[in-house]
Amino acid sequence: MAAAESGNGRAGGGATEPGTRAGRWRLGCRLVTEAGDEYVVTASLVRRCLAAVDGPPRWGHGLVWSFIDVGRRLHRAQSWVDRGAVSALRAAAAGATGMDARVRAALLEALAGGLPVAPDRLFAEPVRVGAGQDGAGQGGTERVDSGRGGGGRGEADLVFGEVGAWRAENGGGYRLTLRGEQAGCDLGFAPGPAPGAEGPDDGGGGGPRCAVGGRITVPGGRAAVVVSGEGWYESGTDDGLLAEAPGGGRDIGRRLLTVFLDDGWRVDAGGVEHVEMAARTVTGHRTTLTAHGPDGRAVAARDVRLRPHRPWTSLSTLNRYPTSWEVASDHLRLRLYVTAHFPGQEVRTMLTGHGFLCAAARVSGTRDGRPVTGWAVVTAVPAQRIGDLEEYLGRLQEVTRREVRRLYPDRPSAALTTSLLGGTGASLDGFADTAVHETLVRPVRHLADPGGRGWRAYVCCAAIELLGVRADPYAPLLAAVEVIHSANLAIDDIQDGALHRRGVPAVHRVFGVPATMNAATAAYFALDRVIDEVLPDDDRLRLAVCRTYLRMLRAAHGGQALDLAGHTEEMDAAVASGDARPLLRRLRATHRFKTGVPARAFAELGALAAGAVGARPAAIGAYFEAVGTAYQISDDVLDVLGAAAPHSGGRRKHSGEDLRSGRVTMPLAHCVGRLPADRMSQVWKAVRDGGAPADTVHRAAADIARSGAVQACRQEARTLVDDAWRRLAPLVPDSPAKIMVRSLGRYAALREAEVPAYRADGQDATGRASEEGFGHG
Repeated sequence: MAAAESGNGRAGGGATEPGTRAGRWRLGCRLVTEAGDEYVVTASLVRRCLAAVDGPPRWGHGLVWSFIDVGRRLHRAQSWVDRGAVSALRAAAAGATGMDARVRAALLEALAGGLPVAPDRLFAEPVRVGAGQDGAGQGGTERVDSGRGGGGRGEADLVFGEVGAWRAENGGGYRLTLRGEQAGCDLGFAPGPAPGAEGPDDGGGGGPRCAVGGRITVPGGRAAVVVSGEGWYESGTDDGLLAEAPGGGRDIGRRLLTVFLDDGWRVDAGGVEHVEMAARTVTGHRTTLTAHGPDGRAVAARDVRLRPHRPWTSLSTLNRYPTSWEVASDHLRLRLYVTAHFPGQEVRTMLTGHGFLCAAARVSGTRDGRPVTGWAVVTAVPAQRIGDLEEYLGRLQEVTRREVRRLYPDRPSAALTTSLLGGTGASLDGFADTAVHETLVRPVRHLADPGGRGWRAYVCCAAIELLGVRADPYAPLLAAVEVIHSANLAIDDIQDGALHRRGVPAVHRVFGVPATMNAATAAYFALDRVIDEVLPDDDRLRLAVCRTYLRMLRAAHGGQALDLAGHTEEMDAAVASGDARPLLRRLRATHRFKTGVPARAFAELGALAAGAVGARPAAIGAYFEAVGTAYQISDDVLDVLGAAAPHSGGRRKHSGEDLRSGRVTMPLAHCVGRLPADRMSQVWKAVRDGGAPADTVHRAAADIARSGAVQACRQEARTLVDDAWRRLAPLVPDSPAKIMVRSLGRYAALREAEVPAYRADGQDATGRASEEGFGHG
């Protein structure tokens, strides 16, 4: 058998078939033990030809397999790649012009060493792809079957080194061998009749239905158990692994449903969506459905309905997946309901971007007017290249709102009253449930329901994922973070006299100052209500979490005290002396205590919950403290740039509110020593006492932006984040979470995309130099 090898990504045994740039194999089976336990095993292999300047073609390979224990609701997956696949991922990232620049930079940084990002693993031995045992492909030419049927004897044998193999056997069958730390299998596939199309197949066909038998090793089991069942294999199906991404800011989502019915029929349904990356809008889609009879006859549907339902969002990837589907065709008299056995059946791998759904599912419905049942494997690879980091963070809002509704429900109840009152509510006998809900819940929900940018809640998830722990079981922490932050904003709005927040009237304008203060203060204890749910019964861990949180509350109130005291006198002294250093120290302390330390605490809470020990909790906390502080600095910058932009004003958040109210911010402080003394005095005098008209604020902002103060703020924010990252990066493994955490730091330090109408180099949106300001006519 001629074989091609992939160790360093080069094909060693020959070339692929003319015109073939990729080979794909996909297989799966449902297995039952003698005791009636049910398992589903799936595997996908992809190989992709890479551009080569000279010499033989280079190849990249990836393998993903899933082991699903239906009864125990366990999903185990492993993914493997070679260096050629890493090169392909790096090349795709480098050419992804529509990807958020901060995410792309972090991704390229993670892949720069040529090694995979966890949980993907590097093959220890070369991947070998060769012809079947009938000798096809001999003579030094590698055979890669890119057809869908997979029924002939010319398919490639696939050997994954120490991980496993897919080999042809005498008698027309195949054998799948997989070896993992927690699960493995040795299974024979005996194919039935090969599919034969009746009418236009339109690419919707599949491989043969197979009888499957052998042994599997289950998670937690000591010995292999005998199993039998049915399954399929096919080649050529584009399942999204290591797929070539389209250009022009577009992405592609894919879904494949392989359904086996108890009447002997098989149904293959699939769809492709073309998505505009930045706005996540679907610009086109295509759906296919093919039914295969027991004799192998295939009939393509002339009409297809493939409707997803019951979405679930992964806290590991923020991908959103359906967990049930309606599959229907009037032409085939078919209506099926496919329901995942349980949520959370996600495979995390960079081969698809972040991850994909590989779910075992049950099936019910009708075919040709008769009731049917069955089983299915669903593969859903959403469009997941990130065009805008804020949009990505915003995907967390739905999960956060769900958890907030659990913690602060829509309706009063005795159980809620008891929980809110620390377990003492039972003594009220239910007579005060409505009053407690109206005064403690509704004011907080008024501000929590609209939601914000979501980065603080993401901090908690990201800290957990950084340590290789799935964040989904810790979802209640999202509600605690959001409720606590909303409470802080409500009190902040009272103290600042704000009229609106998050697009709605400020809480105190709706519920009054006394009720708002009381509800917000009570909300600071929300963490206590979720600790028992998310933390093990470990007094030392719970004490560490509580102390971390209480230290944060003290620091945040200290920061608010500095903010309330203001910095007017310090600014007066800085303008008079030309020395802004004392003022800048005070501003940095305010930003650190108000925003940096809370971000640190939320991260440390996540890290402690995930079991972090040693230097990790402090390093994770220090990084997110830098991120929070940088975020506040960039918020100050955006306020200046928003005011400097032409036609600034209105209800946009960043439109010079700080300057208009006379608040001293980092850009204003950095102006001292950068603007000429007389002009600096003019700027400060114009805005010092608050209430300056819009044109005055606009001219002041233009002078600040032109002075170099914005660049100084940017540099300070970047330095904060980069220094903290250098200390954290060696302590956590490369992973998608690490890439996104690095991206978040860059986002916090530089967010000018929110005000594209003005450039801080003194030019407006047209590129012409601005001449507005106190120093110009």
